[in-house]
Amino acid sequence: MKKLFILLTLIMTSCTLSNEEKAEKLVKETLKDYLYHPDSYEPISTRVDSMFIDVTTIEPIMEISDEIKDSMSKINRCKRKIKSAESSMDIWVPNGYSSQYSRGEYARAKKEKEEAKSDLDKYIKKLSEQLASLKENVAKYYKGEFTGWVVSHRFRSLNGAGSMTIPGEMLFFCNEEFTTCNGYEVDKIENFAKILKAVDEATSDEDIMDYFKDNSFLL
Repeated sequence: MKKLFILLTLIMTSCTLSNEEKAEKLVKETLKDYLYHPDSYEPISTRVDSMFIDVTTIEPIMEISDEIKDSMSKINRCKRKIKSAESSMDIWVPNGYSSQYSRGEYARAKKEKEEAKSDLDKYIKKLSEQLASLKENVAKYYKGEFTGWVVSHRFRSLNGAGSMTIPGEMLFFCNEEFTTCNGYEVDKIENFAKILKAVDEATSDEDIMDYFKDNSFLL
């Protein structure tokens, strides 16, 4: 009876998948949506670590970061329009000898300045809201308790043309049961981590904006 119990225990243990095996199985399924040629997929290595973050904040942080860069670009565009309109107003400023044409040009430049100033105020307000949302999501990102698993996975697969096998590396954020996960290319997560660091170290909104100015190519 004791031998039978030991045998059953060994069988049950051998049927239990390790975290790495669970991760590889889930990752393989998930990669079907990423790879050009899923049938060419070959795993190279898999590392599983505990996760203490709120993964639902990753996408919002990325999206808000893009929105911030877009708002900053629009703000700069408005400032250029205002400066250009002011230059035109200086040229066509009315005097006792102004023609109807010059008065019309002055009125046109003045209207452009007013419209650009209105847009500028709107985009500045929007940027302030986006920065607040970014900081809020970054604060929620650090959960401080176990939330699942982060899986670092290296693999090979054929490129888009199907002519060359290329190595790939991605990070997957999986739930505790290894039933769902989201995957990101390593470069994207490294850039994402830089944004987290910039927000953590910032002492003002200007510090965050300076970071995006210097790294407008990220994400």
